[in-house]
Amino acid sequence: MGPSHTHRIAGLAAGLLVSCATVATPAWAQTSRFALDAVVAVDGDAGSQVTRKPTAWFDVFGAVRLAEGLNLRVRPVVFRRSFDGTWQTQVYELALRYERPGSIGWRFDAGQIISPVGLSILENRPNRNPIVSQHSTLYLPVPRFETGTPANFLLAASYPLGAQITASTERWDLRTAITDSSAVRGRPFFGDNKPPRMVNLMLGGGITPRIGLRLGASLARGPYAAAREVRDVSRGDRLASVRQVEAEWSFGYTRIAGEWLWTSREMATGAARVNGGWIEATQTLGPRWFAAGRYDDQRTKWTSRPDLASRNELYRRLETTAGYRATPELTMRLSYMTRKGYVVGFWDDQVLASVVFAKKIK
Repeated sequence: MGPSHTHRIAGLAAGLLVSCATVATPAWAQTSRFALDAVVAVDGDAGSQVTRKPTAWFDVFGAVRLAEGLNLRVRPVVFRRSFDGTWQTQVYELALRYERPGSIGWRFDAGQIISPVGLSILENRPNRNPIVSQHSTLYLPVPRFETGTPANFLLAASYPLGAQITASTERWDLRTAITDSSAVRGRPFFGDNKPPRMVNLMLGGGITPRIGLRLGASLARGPYAAAREVRDVSRGDRLASVRQVEAEWSFGYTRIAGEWLWTSREMATGAARVNGGWIEATQTLGPRWFAAGRYDDQRTKWTSRPDLASRNELYRRLETTAGYRATPELTMRLSYMTRKGYVVGFWDDQVLASVVFAKKIK
C-alpha cells in the first residue's frame, strides 16, 4: 500500500473515534459507567558500571462506557528514562472498544491500541511487572546492523494507531490487526522525530487446554523503515517480519511465563536476524511476600558491508527479585541483576530497588 492508503486508514480510525464519541455524548449522563486507576512508581540502582538514571512512572488508565458493549479507553503515561534521564509523555491508549459476549465472544478495538504482538507488552506497567527493571525486549535497541537505518528493537513497546478484531471462547482465541507501525519499531504518540506511518499486518491466537495454561503465537509483517529514512534507497521501504510464540502457566501460588521471537529486518543487501526472548517465574511466599526472576536472551546476526564479515552480537540478563506488599496498594521490590550487554565484554552487576503505588480510584 502506498502513502495515500496509509493516511486514509489513519484518517478513518481517527474519524471513527470522533464520530462515535460525538454521537454517544448526550447519553453519557444516563448510561455511562466510569473506571479509573493510577500507578506511580520510582526506582534506583547501585553498583552498575554502566550509567543508569533513576526512573519514575506516572500512569493513569480510564474507561467510559458510551453504550452497551462500547467503551472509550484512555491511558496517558509520563516517565523518566533510565539510560539518559529525560522525561517522556505519551498516550498508550486512546481507543474505542466494542465487545459482544456469546458462545463465541467478539471484540473490536480502533484507535491507539496496545500492540497485537507479544506477551511482554502486557507487563509494561510497574504493578504488572514482577521485577524492578522493564523488559529489555521492549526497551533495548538492537545493534546497528546497517549505517543509516533507524533504531529498532527485538519487539518495541508499541501502542500503534490501528484496528483489531478478536474472537474467543473458553478454549481458543484469534485476532487480526492492521496498524500504522512495525512491531519492531513502534511509533510514539508524541515526539518531534516520529517515523512515517507504515501499514503493517498482524495475526495471532492461542489455545487454553486447561485453566491456568495458555499457549499462543503471533505473526507480523510490514515496513519498519521508509525509503526516505535510510541511506541506501535502492531497496525502497525496508520490511520486517516477526514470528512469536508465548506460554503462560499459573498453578497454586506459582506463575511461569515467557516468549521467544524470530525476526528479520531487510538491509540494502540481505537481512539481519534478531532472535530472542525471556522466561520468568513468580512465587507467592506468603500474604505479603513474593519472589520473582527473569532471564533475557537476545541474538543479532548479520553480514556487514563492504567487508562481508559475519557479525553475531549477544545480550543476556538475569534479575532476581524479592517483593513485599506493605498494603494492597503499595509494593516494594529489591533486585539483584547481572547482564552482558551487546557492546561490552563484561558482566555488569547491580542492585535495584523500587516502590510502586497502584490504586483503583473508581
